[in-house]
Amino acid sequence: MTEPKRLHSLDAARGIAALAVVVWHWQHMYLIGGGKLTDRTIQPFYDLLFPLYQYGWLAVEFFFTLSGFVFFWLYGQAISQKSLGLGKFWLARVSRLYPLHFITLIVIAVLQVNLMANGHDSFVYGGTTWPNFILNLLFLQYFIPGWTFNGPEWSVGVEILLYVLFCFYCRLFKPHWIVPLLGAVIIGLWVMQTQWALGRGIIGFFAGGVVYEAWRRLGDRQWMPPLVTPIFGLTVVLWLYAFVEAKYHPLSSWLNSFGIIGWWWVEMGFRLGLVPLTVFALALHESHGAKFWQKLSPIGDLTYALYLWHFPLQLAIASAVMMGGLPLAPIQSPSGFLAFFAVLIAISIASYRWIERPAQTWIRDRFSPRRAEVEKPA
Repeated sequence: MTEPKRLHSLDAARGIAALAVVVWHWQHMYLIGGGKLTDRTIQPFYDLLFPLYQYGWLAVEFFFTLSGFVFFWLYGQAISQKSLGLGKFWLARVSRLYPLHFITLIVIAVLQVNLMANGHDSFVYGGTTWPNFILNLLFLQYFIPGWTFNGPEWSVGVEILLYVLFCFYCRLFKPHWIVPLLGAVIIGLWVMQTQWALGRGIIGFFAGGVVYEAWRRLGDRQWMPPLVTPIFGLTVVLWLYAFVEAKYHPLSSWLNSFGIIGWWWVEMGFRLGLVPLTVFALALHESHGAKFWQKLSPIGDLTYALYLWHFPLQLAIASAVMMGGLPLAPIQSPSGFLAFFAVLIAISIASYRWIERPAQTWIRDRFSPRRAEVEKPA
């Protein structure tokens, strides 16, 4: 196995997961003006997209697991051995996440306040107050009861907490130790009982660390190459079954017949089984020579923009409808669905090229520790 500098397959998976979450949140378009979605099957292209309309929220598990894999891969040893300082690590994270977070937060605040000033309620997410705005500004939205402002960004707030845990973990343990990684996943299961969102993050992130170790340790064994295609094929088959389960629920119904909460076990199987297996299969497949993933990696570049811009775009459309500037029916139609995604992708491309990358470069150049040393007075 040749360990690559970048796994394009994981970038593609991250982008597809972001699109899945956007489809899941299409239900917001039925809440405009106090509406309510009582029948999910009326949503555009339901027969094709039903798994995403029903279970698209589970795509967030991919974000956590992919993050864990990538962070243990790229940063684990460096932080543990202190060859990468925590200041430089956090500068890299803040420069990547904060500029777009700040811009979308301002856009949402302006649009929500404008709605409220014109006699309407906040669209989808309430709690449009100054204290909540400050907490969101500081990436502390996790500590607000309920979702506020850019509600889907709750997972980014959890990611920030995971980075803190990751830094502590790498300083306390050797990143390649499997037992502490498995212990962290178990702790995540316990945390999930009372802190659902944080528990999901801990489970996924450290499961990603376990997957990375499996890939690192097993990927270059002499007996692995003949198994790469079967492992990838098994993953595809399990995904096909996941769609069957989403539609007809055979496994969860069978478990229910024994007095077991079937949906819970199926969901945990997805979280602890299919998602980690998928990340492992993709990494293994690409590192053993599959080149076509490079063609899909640009989707991954748009992940953050797709994730952060989709609710502001929905809010802007809802505002236009409630202010009397747009009819609602065409927006909820299949053509409106396609138009929404076309606009969102265009905004995301522009955002990545002209906001995220330039801002990231400027912040890193301006505040890097090396630059500070050079500019420090003698």
